[in-house]
Amino acid sequence: MFGLDNVAQYIDWWHDALPGSGEGFDHEGTLTSVIFTPTLTIGLSNYWNFTFSQSIGSRIMTWDGDTTTIHHRDEGTSSDFINAEGGLFGDTKLMFRYLIFNDGQGAGKRWFLGGGLVIPSKNTLRSDPFFLRGEPKTEHRHFSISEGVYKSVLEMQFFKKKLTNPVFMGGAIMVELPLKENEYGFKSSRLYDLSLTVFTKMIPKLNASLGGSVIARHTTPAYWNGIKTPNSRATVLTIGGGFLWNVAIGGIGLSLQKPVFLDGAFSGIEGEVDQRVGTWQASLSYRRMLDFMVPWLDPLKKI
Repeated sequence: MFGLDNVAQYIDWWHDALPGSGEGFDHEGTLTSVIFTPTLTIGLSNYWNFTFSQSIGSRIMTWDGDTTTIHHRDEGTSSDFINAEGGLFGDTKLMFRYLIFNDGQGAGKRWFLGGGLVIPSKNTLRSDPFFLRGEPKTEHRHFSISEGVYKSVLEMQFFKKKLTNPVFMGGAIMVELPLKENEYGFKSSRLYDLSLTVFTKMIPKLNASLGGSVIARHTTPAYWNGIKTPNSRATVLTIGGGFLWNVAIGGIGLSLQKPVFLDGAFSGIEGEVDQRVGTWQASLSYRRMLDFMVPWLDPLKKI
């Protein structure tokens, strides 16, 4: 199966002047991310599959101040900076999933367990943008395409298909655990993710199914050189709704989502200051089953 996911996120941010900066004015701007993630899933047997995914995209910050600062300016992740390696390619994810339970092709339940590895790209921050060891602050960037950290992934998915509305419902629990700090001294947060999804039958007037989702995400503190990073611990609830079309070329989904901070703060802000963050994101997805058999995998189907 081939898939393509696109997430476009818009963040309108503001925060008070940073203590000790000597600037004496508020900071505000926007951060826009457009990330494409093509995926390829291969059935290895009747119970095992393997998924390869690669994130590609950019993040662009606009700065609404009258002059640039050492913290902020108009910039994007496609270009290098003093403490950042630019580029378009983000993390690569390799996932193996095992089908524990399956009621069949029609209505019923399906239960998967999975595990894998996140391989970081080189497009990441090369030094601590918070200067946590007390170094003199110089120009720096706070955001990148990749966190630059190898991570293990654990996942469980459970889905149920019915003949009455909602015809599809399911959920997934996912955990990402950093394996070690990277070569620049950064160790990312542990990430815990719970997502729930429902879809209705096709509505003839819309020629589509209606869908809704709720995602709860919690991140633990991250560390630069063993020192806790400001605002890295957070709990975010994302509520969304949209449409799913099953057409000749595959399944197409479109949704609008609203993330809300339940605890913590926007990680791009350097200190514990008053802040305001408004976030919206849109998601476009595509799925198509491929009518292709890998010849050397055919014997494994019997396992």
